[in-house]
Amino acid sequence: MSKYNKTDLDPKTVFERHVFHRDIFAHYLRWSFVLDRVKRDNSSILTDFGCGKGYLAEVLYRNRHSLKLYQGLDIRKRTIEKAKERLENVDWIKFYAADLILDDLNYLEPADIVTSFEVIEHIGRQNASIFLKKFKACGKKDAVYYLSTPNYDEKVGAAGNHTYNGRINEFKHEELQELIKEAGFNIVEKFGTFASQKDYKDLLSDSERIMFTELNKYYDSNLISVIFAPLFPEQSRNCLWVLKKRLKD
Repeated sequence: MSKYNKTDLDPKTVFERHVFHRDIFAHYLRWSFVLDRVKRDNSSILTDFGCGKGYLAEVLYRNRHSLKLYQGLDIRKRTIEKAKERLENVDWIKFYAADLILDDLNYLEPADIVTSFEVIEHIGRQNASIFLKKFKACGKKDAVYYLSTPNYDEKVGAAGNHTYNGRINEFKHEELQELIKEAGFNIVEKFGTFASQKDYKDLLSDSERIMFTELNKYYDSNLISVIFAPLFPEQSRNCLWVLKKRLKD
């Protein structure tokens, strides 16, 4: 079996140390994006495909969202056990230790929403097609999927923990787009989540440049970088894809 990279970034710990970086902001704002889109009527089932420490579940819970069911999957048993302990009193949150590539996931309830944030670059690029098909299988026919991963840029290079097994496991934007389509998805929306200002500054319209200048007088450069990233999904360092199943004609 090919080895996975099991590292992750812990925004909670970094924020508690009062370190504020555009990548950390982007992690939390992905969860906030889902928070904004989840119904508050207790009717939704959400599967978090590669949930890590379960912070998306905690964001939903702490912000008074109550789902019909949250199902979090991660390969690290110890991480899953700690997530269970932290949220053990929330009856609609369930965590499972699972290999997203090799395990049978038929025990899951079909979901209305399926998320996978910063995971596909950790499972080995040779497994990407299998990953996307199993990701898709977690949802109902009309499910909405949220997938986030870096846009590989040769000029910048890949993150150190995304280079393993002798290869770069990030995907160029166009490359991942083709894999997504081949897996049977339609692309509904896409947003940049994390960028440097130089990635998009020359692409701003006149009105956007005025706003950029005014906001830059107050906000830290890391926050400014993230605020404008959604406008430039292809140029950003990281992209969040909103997907739905492509139904047969």
